Amino acid sequence: MGRSLANLDKAFNSFFKKQAKYPKFKSKNRGGQSFSVGAFFCKVKATGIHLPLLGTIKCDVSLLPDEYKLLSVTVSKNASGKIFISLNILTDISDPIIDTSKPIIGLDFGIKTFITTSDGGKYEHPKPFRKYQLKLAREQRVLARRKYSSNRRTKQKHRVAIVYEKISNIRQDFLHKLSRKLVGENQAIYVEDLNLEQMKERFGRSINDLGWAEFVRQLSYKGLWYGCEIEKIDRFFPSSKTCSKCGWIKQDLTLKDRVWECPACLTEHDRDINAAKNVLEYGRVDRNSRAGREKFSLNREAQRE
Repeated sequence: MGRSLANLDKAFNSFFKKQAKYPKFKSKNRGGQSFSVGAFFCKVKATGIHLPLLGTIKCDVSLLPDEYKLLSVTVSKNASGKIFISLNILTDISDPIIDTSKPIIGLDFGIKTFITTSDGGKYEHPKPFRKYQLKLAREQRVLARRKYSSNRRTKQKHRVAIVYEKISNIRQDFLHKLSRKLVGENQAIYVEDLNLEQMKERFGRSINDLGWAEFVRQLSYKGLWYGCEIEKIDRFFPSSKTCSKCGWIKQDLTLKDRVWECPACLTEHDRDINAAKNVLEYGRVDRNSRAGREKFSLNREAQRE
């Protein structure tokens, strides 16, 4: 009861600050279900976690640190029926040591190629929503024909939830593995600060399927854990249109131009690799330094011409 009242108080505070909509009662027929228990009523054992009224729930607790303070335990059930237990703990984490021998890279995000690195690496996205789109539509059509509040509708909602969970799991698995790989191999990563809301209006489902914002979020916290600096560059920097060799800006570059030649230095560029190199260069340059002033002045001169 105490935890529920605390959540209610937080919801109303967010509403009055105009950060959220008016709170609604949590329906057992919509979305996931969860409850939280204070640390005073819980106990972590070698075989699992002891909860009041439920007893000891067997689970693997070997990943917990040696020294920690348990704050609360949350039991949640997702739409597909799977039950999870999450522990809110307080522990000390030592500051990671940044390995200066590792390289520094820039990342360019794309729809056709998910990530292109400044050293020429390209990573394709599995695009699970597009893969399971027909199956999801078929299951949703069946759900639309089921009578409301019937047992068959409940079973069909479970089937739809399983498809959604499959799509989410594939996406999360790809993003976690790639973010961990990049953070572990580099000392610093520069990324673009994209306006996703504006891009969704043009590309729609493709942007949601890629999960760019989630990928940057994972890079950020994993960078703090493993000693890799993650920095965003200026949103309005024309990384794709700028020649990474001489600084010329090709104003008439379109999305169809995957390879283009710089009219100033006659260098042929792969669009994505060139953009990643510019992201890296922009991130490295200090605006107050001489190199930074020369770089930006060169871009302005090229733009005027």
